[in-house]
Amino acid sequence: MPLPGTDLTFLLQRDGCRTLRLAVKADGSVRVRAPEKFPVENVLAFVRSRLDWVRAKQDFFAVHRGSPVAIQAGKSILYLGRAFTLVSVPAKRNARARLVGHTLELPCLRPDLQEEGTHRLMERAFARWRLETARLILGRRLARLEQYARTVFDDTAAVSAITVRSLKRRWGSCSVGGEITLAAELIALPLSLIDYVLLHELCHMRAMNHGPHFHALLRKLLPDAKEREALIRIWALEHPR
Repeated sequence: MPLPGTDLTFLLQRDGCRTLRLAVKADGSVRVRAPEKFPVENVLAFVRSRLDWVRAKQDFFAVHRGSPVAIQAGKSILYLGRAFTLVSVPAKRNARARLVGHTLELPCLRPDLQEEGTHRLMERAFARWRLETARLILGRRLARLEQYARTVFDDTAAVSAITVRSLKRRWGSCSVGGEITLAAELIALPLSLIDYVLLHELCHMRAMNHGPHFHALLRKLLPDAKEREALIRIWALEHPR
């Protein structure tokens, strides 16, 4: 739906909500949710009253919007916030990807494969390296921070299980039983942002929602938690999965 007198268009959704809700998505699109019988002219007036905010959000997303990483030879990937160039090496028996200097060597070159097959093999080699490395790095880091949290809170809360796998929409989660799931993609982030995610999930072992008590716990572990949360949101925009 266009906003008269401007170049702005937005999607109007009518559902069971009781109040108007306005959102700007990372791609710059705008969505408005309105009660079923709310007058259209009132919706337009509401959007017009928030036009400066909408423009500011769109500008912010435009500045920070990035593209997914292409897993191809010569391209760069991030590991703990540092850039490493992908290099193709011969695929030998039991060969594993490895970091060498500022490169990540991926064993994917085979004389019987065409370019498309080599590309698929490279993607699989990278995914396996990322998962294996994430399990090692995140497991060790979580164990250290778990002990730190117990010391700060003077309790005995313990992680019951850790799962690391590829996640598209979240960095981690924590179940009521203390089972923590973490995204393998986390190892691309700087360590300071990884720590934010891990401490966030450790706080959920003591508060399962995002209410005041949860944020008080997180600030006790990480006084600059709010700043790190803002940084990780920007990072996610600039480096989409």
